[in-house]
Amino acid sequence: MREETDQALRAMKELCKLIADGGLRDRERAEKDMDDMISRDYEPYFSGNAALCLLAECQRCGGCCREERSIAVSIEDCRRIARHMGLSQKRFMMGYTLPHELNRARVGSARMLKKAGGEACPFFDPLLPGCKVHPVKPQVCRAALHLSKMNLLLCEEEKKIGAIPGCPADAALREQLAQFRRNLDRNPAARQELEALFSSHKPEVELFLLLLRLKGLEIYFGGDRAERLARRLGLKRMPEDGELRDGAMLYAAALSYGCLSLKTELKEEKT
Repeated sequence: MREETDQALRAMKELCKLIADGGLRDRERAEKDMDDMISRDYEPYFSGNAALCLLAECQRCGGCCREERSIAVSIEDCRRIARHMGLSQKRFMMGYTLPHELNRARVGSARMLKKAGGEACPFFDPLLPGCKVHPVKPQVCRAALHLSKMNLLLCEEEKKIGAIPGCPADAALREQLAQFRRNLDRNPAARQELEALFSSHKPEVELFLLLLRLKGLEIYFGGDRAERLARRLGLKRMPEDGELRDGAMLYAAALSYGCLSLKTELKEEKT
């Protein structure tokens, strides 16, 4: 336990290198904009699910890919996937997307992937298996399932972060967290240390919590909006997923064990 905590604290201190000379700037305004995007009423569920999203390793089972739901893509998604496929953005949009089924006033420039009813996503390949564009998959796919709007609503209503039924990545992560909790059960001092960590006012911990929330917004809304917030804060760049994972594991473990101030628990899926 000491090793995991020390490793996470080292990673948090490394995050301080993302701050430009002069320190964070315009933080109050940036945090207000963040709160306008996702209300604080969804905390700690939003940040908790952001941590789980960073930690869960997709098992490429194709479960999400084969669902019948429509798949929305932003212009940012189109640009990123087109580059990955070696296509122009225009050619990609003509070949793979359709106008969004909702009114443009509601969805802006978002489009839909071409997909007949009942068919899998056009990027699903059962021989891989999984997504052919996994490293650059659409934002809605990256956000699923932990940071889906429905999951956040359920968490806020039930006051728990529930398991994702039928998701092997979530099941594997929950077993990892369960082992973490068993280690805490055997080491009360480590549990107290974990509880104190996220209630402390250490600069590196406060920065991590800010960046975890910012990363969640990037996953939920896309990179363009998050990068504007990062620039407003005076960050040199957005943190990479891997730079947050050690801290995310401790944060998820703290939620799981009820160490945070709201005593929110990660609810185990009943079998």
